[in-house]
Amino acid sequence: MGKQTTYQLLSAETMWSQVQMWAWTVWNYILLYILGAWYMLKELTATHHTPSGLVSQKGRVAIVTGGGRGIGLETVKQFLQLDMTVVVAGRHVPFLEASVAGLRDGGLTSGEARCMELDLTSMASVRKFAADFLALRCPLHILVNNAGIMFWPRELTEDGNEAHWSVNYLGHFLLTHLLLPCLQANRPTTTTIASRVVNLTSSVHYMGSINFEDPNSRQHYNPQAAYAQSKLAQMMFTITLDELVSGQGVMVNAVHPGVVATQLFQHVAWATYFPWLARTFLKTPRQGCDTVIYCSLSPNVTHGGGYYENCTPTAPATYATRKELRDQLWKLSCQQLEIKVFGEK
Repeated sequence: MGKQTTYQLLSAETMWSQVQMWAWTVWNYILLYILGAWYMLKELTATHHTPSGLVSQKGRVAIVTGGGRGIGLETVKQFLQLDMTVVVAGRHVPFLEASVAGLRDGGLTSGEARCMELDLTSMASVRKFAADFLALRCPLHILVNNAGIMFWPRELTEDGNEAHWSVNYLGHFLLTHLLLPCLQANRPTTTTIASRVVNLTSSVHYMGSINFEDPNSRQHYNPQAAYAQSKLAQMMFTITLDELVSGQGVMVNAVHPGVVATQLFQHVAWATYFPWLARTFLKTPRQGCDTVIYCSLSPNVTHGGGYYENCTPTAPATYATRKELRDQLWKLSCQQLEIKVFGEK
């Protein structure tokens, strides 16, 4: 075979690969917007449910990642109104402190807030945050893994992880591993309830799959697929972790907060160029945090391993329930983070 023929074959293969990538990208866009339109219609026509029967939570401690804005800040606000101690975790402590000060300026006087640095793009930062929190020697009753990014341009973290994978999933996996003994220390009694882990996933997890050979999207990158993968992983993690801690005083559930108008939409073209559409048709951060609060505090939530929308248990993607895939993801995650036994040093 001559050099020219070989070159022609390679060019044809390259062109076919590019066509496949283009088709895959377009298909992800189509799936995403069909799913998004369905959920917007669903939320516009359904009655919004709010948690009820909540009482003072004085003496209880919660951590909220990404607590400086959006759903995270509204969750912090609701916890403080119930007189909790809240650790507000995020990348920039001055910004977190300004956000909490805004709540105080608005007349909120109950509860206690402490702002601490947590950068989920850095596993070293996650480990430092956990160590700093444990050094406070205070209990931990609720961990809300809220922080997230959506549809970001390709970015690798200092650890070599794709940004969605790191922020939305892997960093929270590590954080929960490091804090699990603290959560387990609060054994429920006749007058207290189990500690709770609430993972924020998304309805987009329905269109996701896990690329076990290349979870960091080094070969091919699509922001919609990367986001869907990270949120599917969070859902799968929820089910597996709840099975692991069953009977140990910890309950783990996942929440789709709704299609909420927050800064997550900064990389969504229509929401950027037509913000009035987002304000008109999307849920507010206050509405978005209602299911988070429900799963964090409601006595009506008695089992873990669930997926909740609008304060209602809902069936997750079938992919997320397949044990062999969940076990494979668990093994991969522990390998990436060099965890020998989850929850143990």
